[in-house]
Amino acid sequence: MEPNFAAFQLIGQIALGIIGFSAILIGLSRTSEGFSDPDNFRVQLLTYSAFGAMFGSIIPFAIFSGENFEAAWLMCFWVMSIYSVIGLIIFPRKMLHLRSLGHKDIFPIKLYLFQTGILSTIFVLSLLMIVNNFYEPSQIYIICLMLFLVQSSVAFIRTMFFRVS
Repeated sequence: MEPNFAAFQLIGQIALGIIGFSAILIGLSRTSEGFSDPDNFRVQLLTYSAFGAMFGSIIPFAIFSGENFEAAWLMCFWVMSIYSVIGLIIFPRKMLHLRSLGHKDIFPIKLYLFQTGILSTIFVLSLLMIVNNFYEPSQIYIICLMLFLVQSSVAFIRTMFFRVS
């Protein structure tokens, strides 16, 4: 039940790199042309997911100080579930709104299901770990962090290569 601090550190470093790229994208959006609404959405999703991975990887360093691993894991998974539920409240609705505005080619239904599925998976895994610690918490937590990285990477790639004209 002891946390895998090396994995958390690596995930945090990767997330920090993605956040750096998102800062460049945000800087580019401040030009005279700016970003379109779909591009702004993707940068927001990218930033949200990368920050989720980065802060999620830092939380165990702050919480695990004693021998009460069970309570520490419980706090980690509560934070993870709350953060993912916030994303589920914000991003699927925004994506559906952008689709209704005519951006179905930028946001195909498969992408909607994939992005929403990642946040839902993180939420469900977190809740399962809160309710019933059914598996090795360190591995499940790393999976949740990796899912945030996957989501932010997909948003980054789509922002870079699938632009609205």
